[in-house]
Amino acid sequence: MKPIEESELRWLLPGIRIKRYIVIVIIGLLLFFYSSFIIAYYTLGYSGTSVLRKLLFYLTYLNISFEGVIPPLVGVLFLIVSLILIIYGIRKLVISVAQCFVEGKNDREIMKIVFEKRKESLKRRVVVIGGGTGTTSILEGTKHQFVKVSAIITVADSGGSSGRIRREMKIPPPGDIRNCLVSLAEENSMAAKILSFRFREANSCLDGHNLGNIIIAGLTRIEGDFGDAVIELSKLLNIKGETMPFTTEDVKVCAEFEDGTLIEGEAEITAHRGKIKRIFIKPDYAKPYIKALERINGADLVVIGPGSLYTSIIPPLLFPSFVDTIRRCSAKKTFVVNIMTEPGETDDFTASKHVQEIVNILGDGVIDYAIVNTGTLREDILKRYLETGSTPVTADIEKIEAMGIKCITGDFILKRGELVRHDPEKISSVLMKLAQKRV
Repeated sequence: MKPIEESELRWLLPGIRIKRYIVIVIIGLLLFFYSSFIIAYYTLGYSGTSVLRKLLFYLTYLNISFEGVIPPLVGVLFLIVSLILIIYGIRKLVISVAQCFVEGKNDREIMKIVFEKRKESLKRRVVVIGGGTGTTSILEGTKHQFVKVSAIITVADSGGSSGRIRREMKIPPPGDIRNCLVSLAEENSMAAKILSFRFREANSCLDGHNLGNIIIAGLTRIEGDFGDAVIELSKLLNIKGETMPFTTEDVKVCAEFEDGTLIEGEAEITAHRGKIKRIFIKPDYAKPYIKALERINGADLVVIGPGSLYTSIIPPLLFPSFVDTIRRCSAKKTFVVNIMTEPGETDDFTASKHVQEIVNILGDGVIDYAIVNTGTLREDILKRYLETGSTPVTADIEKIEAMGIKCITGDFILKRGELVRHDPEKISSVLMKLAQKRV
């Protein structure tokens, strides 16, 4: 015969702190049904079965005296007491069980943790595909919304700390991934500080390195996979949402220009300042990150862009499996058009030209919405951009709608010093409506 510690009756052992709360809930339920019957009997004339009538008679007139008291009011009082007992018992039961897994937390903190974990299933799932500062603006706005965000980022940076780690460790550059993690972290939190800290030690091997990049590199060695390392870091730092690469292999974005020149590297492509004929990835045998495809397949809303069209947005779409998954998933697909053209990539591109490049890859009828800025810039900011060869993207809405794509327009500009970005709050408001199918 098994000892009680190993049997199903072990819950009856003293000190488990389970039985008392179950008993409280049971008492509350019995009192609830009894009070409900009293109210129904005296107000609605409901007599119920003969068994219920006898039960009411014995409980009312033999054990509990209602002399001088109106029975329905007593029923209401019992009903309130029963609800208090049920709520109290369930709450304490949940806390008692949760304390086994979460130590050092008070009752309020434990209930908050339980709610946060359970409400995940209620959140709309939003997938953002892109990279660079455009994607970080989207993530900044959505991290406080009631959605579950997964950012799929192009990893092709070749300079700075990311470039050094890439060359020395033969892993994807972590820079853009890290920036997205910072965008999802709470502002001024320890997580944001850890990810943003950069060493400034002259003549040191760490000089110029970013702490977040180093942590990602170390976790890659521990986990054995770059994508899994990034997801694990999000959990360790308690960051809302996920960030992951579009591939875990060390790839390079390459471009063939119309003059026949072949260029490798994100920065080098932009610096060439030519007209791009086609974009491709080396090595050609690289494979997409499987979890990224899973997130797209389960999404309620897929957001493509904003960002550098050829070096941030298009690279993930060069994988046939990515394109096929986007086409087949039931999510609404939205393309966020850049506010400004990028010298060396999208010179003189209108909004419809941006959209057309994506349609050429995904096919007709895939993109449902295009978010296009119609706001204007101040003269001084516009002048600075014109000096660098960058111009506002012309919002030729009619041509986009002729493709069968609905346009959502508005002033989405946020001015940060001398720079222009998408306003996180305004853009997230539109995306939330799309995710909740209110547009």
